[in-house]
Amino acid sequence: MILKVEAVTFDDFYTLRYPVGKVEDIIYPVLRSLKSRGLNVDDKEFQKRYFAENELYLKRLKETSRESSLDDMVMKTLTACGYEPRTVGGIVREAVDHGLATRKARWFPEAKRTLITLRDRGYKLGLISNTHWRVLESLRKEFEKFFDIITLSYEHGYAKPHPSIFAATLKKLGVNPNRCLHVGDDPTADIRGAKNAGMKTAFIKRRETKTDADIEIKRLIELTTFL
Repeated sequence: MILKVEAVTFDDFYTLRYPVGKVEDIIYPVLRSLKSRGLNVDDKEFQKRYFAENELYLKRLKETSRESSLDDMVMKTLTACGYEPRTVGGIVREAVDHGLATRKARWFPEAKRTLITLRDRGYKLGLISNTHWRVLESLRKEFEKFFDIITLSYEHGYAKPHPSIFAATLKKLGVNPNRCLHVGDDPTADIRGAKNAGMKTAFIKRRETKTDADIEIKRLIELTTFL
């Protein structure tokens, strides 16, 4: 099967990259960083309020696909602990930056080669990522080497499978939905979401599950045989 498209969009984690290293929840290095910057916050109170806020966030995300940023959640937690937002804004950003820097990820083999090959063939490329973690500037610059458009859920306001995140990306790419292939590993967020937006879909099988994607692949480089 040869797919006639003008553009290809990709999911990030477990499609292009995968996390490595520590499994500690990111809020712990963020909390340590807040304290090292002079905030005399009580650990137990902060953690209790943060995890309660996180539960509300996950519930809202599941029900409405409405996204929040980690920075906003940390700020809400500190506000609940009695801090004035205008006095701790800079500290929150620095602490979240510290937390994000503790997280490492690697590209899957052949991921970059696949992207380069597709760009060389003239396809427009986009990234559509569900993340409430900010993307550090160093990573954004790396993404910009490969992608024409980068759509991040914490910036857009809604996460996949919400149709608006696909529609916003397609508009920026300047292509009709049926002329764009979306590649991802999540049957709901990526495959169902993109199909509902009218896009063609490719499921990369990082796990054994069934989908109604237009094509299924086990290695990213296989895309070059369909395009």
